[in-house]
Amino acid sequence: MGVPVVTLAGDRHVARVGASLLAAVGHPEWVARSWDDYLRIAVGLARDAAGRGRLRSELRREMRGSAILDHSGQAKRFGAAVRSCWREWCGERGASACRELPVLS
Repeated sequence: MGVPVVTLAGDRHVARVGASLLAAVGHPEWVARSWDDYLRIAVGLARDAAGRGRLRSELRREMRGSAILDHSGQAKRFGAAVRSCWREWCGERGASACRELPVLS
């Protein structure tokens, strides 16, 4: 936290995690789509000492305010996604096949 990270987005899950995290924290501009793009972003950050100083003082706040550290919100989003999957599954089988999931608070 406090140091910018550049990632190269790829075509597999492991190669997209960094892109997902950077988007969630609010810095999709650090996601490279090619090796040339990666080099351009990294060199740009390396050459901008004043910008890195600002980032060092802002990144912790940005991280704390992001969805990554919103544990309560993430739990609600995950719960809604599971409920949506359950309803879709039940919809494919008919209402009599399922009963409503209880709402957890």
